[in-house]
Amino acid sequence: MAKLNLAILWHMHQPFYYDWEEGWLSLPWVRLHAVKAYFDLPSLLEKYPEARSNFNLVPSLLKQLRFYEEGGRDFFFILSEKPARDLSPEEQEFLLRNFFSCHWETLIFPHPRYHELLRLRGTEEKLDLSRVREKFKPQDFLDLQVWFNLAWVGFAHQDEPLIKELKAKGRHFTEEEKRSLLELHLEIVKKIVPLYRRLSEAGQIEISTSAFYHPILPLLIDTDFARRNLPEAPLPPRFSYPEDAFLQLLSGRNFCEEIMGQALRGLWPSEGSVCPELIPLASRAGFSWLASDEEILYRSIGKRGPEVLLKPYFLSHEGHRIAAVFRHHELSDRIGFVYRHLSPEEAVRDLFQTAKKLAQESGLEEPFLTLILDGENPWEYYQDGGKGFLSRFFEEACRDPEVELLTVGEYLSRFPPKEEIPNLYTGSWINANFDIWIGHEEENRAWELLGRTRRLLPSLEEVPDEARTALMAAEGSDWFWWFGEHFSSLFDQEFDRLFRGHLRQVFKALGKEPLPDLSLPIRRPRPIEPLEVPTAFITPEIDGQESFFFEWAGAGKYSPTVLGEAMYVGKSLLEDLYFGFDLQNFYLRLDFRREILEHLSEETTIKVILSGAKHQVNVSFKPRAREIQKTLKLQKGPYNLYGLQAGKIAFSQILELAIPFENLGFVVGEKIYLCVEIWENGLLRERIPRSGCLVFTVPDENFEQVMWQV
Repeated sequence: MAKLNLAILWHMHQPFYYDWEEGWLSLPWVRLHAVKAYFDLPSLLEKYPEARSNFNLVPSLLKQLRFYEEGGRDFFFILSEKPARDLSPEEQEFLLRNFFSCHWETLIFPHPRYHELLRLRGTEEKLDLSRVREKFKPQDFLDLQVWFNLAWVGFAHQDEPLIKELKAKGRHFTEEEKRSLLELHLEIVKKIVPLYRRLSEAGQIEISTSAFYHPILPLLIDTDFARRNLPEAPLPPRFSYPEDAFLQLLSGRNFCEEIMGQALRGLWPSEGSVCPELIPLASRAGFSWLASDEEILYRSIGKRGPEVLLKPYFLSHEGHRIAAVFRHHELSDRIGFVYRHLSPEEAVRDLFQTAKKLAQESGLEEPFLTLILDGENPWEYYQDGGKGFLSRFFEEACRDPEVELLTVGEYLSRFPPKEEIPNLYTGSWINANFDIWIGHEEENRAWELLGRTRRLLPSLEEVPDEARTALMAAEGSDWFWWFGEHFSSLFDQEFDRLFRGHLRQVFKALGKEPLPDLSLPIRRPRPIEPLEVPTAFITPEIDGQESFFFEWAGAGKYSPTVLGEAMYVGKSLLEDLYFGFDLQNFYLRLDFRREILEHLSEETTIKVILSGAKHQVNVSFKPRAREIQKTLKLQKGPYNLYGLQAGKIAFSQILELAIPFENLGFVVGEKIYLCVEIWENGLLRERIPRSGCLVFTVPDENFEQVMWQV
């Protein structure tokens, strides 16, 4: 049997979480994966000098590691640092919502105190956090701050005296112990780049990279390329900037080389996404090889099987040529999704048996099997953080005479490709198409906004650095990954906000006013359950006063302080929001906090956003403006601006608003999504609800009878 040449590439990636307005990273995943997989995996490999691996380090990840090294922080770190006794109610609720964000079975359940805190909070999807936090004492919040950061520390640092002491103690942590733990996080972050450089200089690893902010390169070149494998898909207005794709490649490679202190040859195009037009760009950017998925290969050459998969190829297009290897899809996925359920011995035995069988079936003299997978996320789901499986894997690879573990570059230098692919298939590693990132209503909306912003710039190389960085960050794949119906997480709304924040920053860096649409969430509104739903018709007097006790009885009621959501920490400007209707009018009431009521400026603008099945209506006004009844503006979509008779509004002790359904253009039975925004000096200060929307249906004359029966 021919020896199996085996290369494994660990893809290390995070999107650019930078919040331009706050100057921090809004999400903690760079740091938390740093104290786990980013350090664990290469540090374990170092113990097996004969083993080789590829590490694909995405520049946007390296840039954020540098951000920490230079003193930057993420918002979760900032709230972790804050003394537990000083946490505001909103910050307490933020911790309760977000500091259990991990795989419970491996990172919470094994730790009695962390599990106890989870049970105290509750595991239901919908929680009234204002009531839950009343059950938590300052020590509980302190223990939660510690455990969230302690549970993420990977196996490479389990023997640290501090980690052993904290886990042995389990509860009643001190602020000093918490500070020591957070300092250890930062120390680990600072060790990561030197570790990779040391292994690379020793020849034990080969570092490759991706385009700077991890965009889907074929879609940057031309979004219409999606029709090559999704001919019937609805697509956004054409976005075609091959120069952006080239800049992402070239600047990404240069940045990674600067960080690592060496020349790089390999490219993992984001999500394995390729097209023929990418070949000249990658070649011009200095890459000599790239990798993609087996399905791309099979569709490119019209053949399947290990005899075509287990060897390299040259890709050619318009006089340019680059070497390519293709991952074994199923075996790569077994490491990420299947082997966590097996013992290390069973998992490694299956991997090598399968790999050797493929080599034998190929009939090739020097079969080359490439495994490529996410290098950070799988280990959260392994009971021991992956230590058992990885140790066993490296041990077996080093002692098995039928297997040689090497890097892609090593193999290509020994055995250059002999065959050429002149017609590379267009697609990604997921279903060999791009439907994860384009074609859905939300994804297309994001592409449209990206295109409208990009058209302002003659060339990315001719604009201020800040505008270029923000635009390139918005081109990243992760924002589009979370739009649409394929994936969802607790942080959907935050990914939406970050994407729009990058685009807004482009305008600000250019000294221009951002597109108004960038203030509106792209993610389809999800219904937010109010404290009270409308149960009866109301006809309040629009005078800015609570004229009589039952004036708003039967209206829906929403309290931001009760249902505030993640990513927008700070006391709400409102005590309560009421909404309701009769057959002719929609009614809205806003009760401002007393301390806020006295300090609203004349520039404070309220925007009421109502979205129906076919159109959206924006209502804007300035509560402190004189003759307020004449300032109400109602806009349907980009046109049809209504004037002075749009509705009635009054503001004194409370703010009351009435708009005829006829003016809104909504019809009986139509479901309406409602949210309110408060703007000051051109900046969005608060959105209510902070994510999602309140929902009601335009009533008919039977509404009260139906609600009575319910």
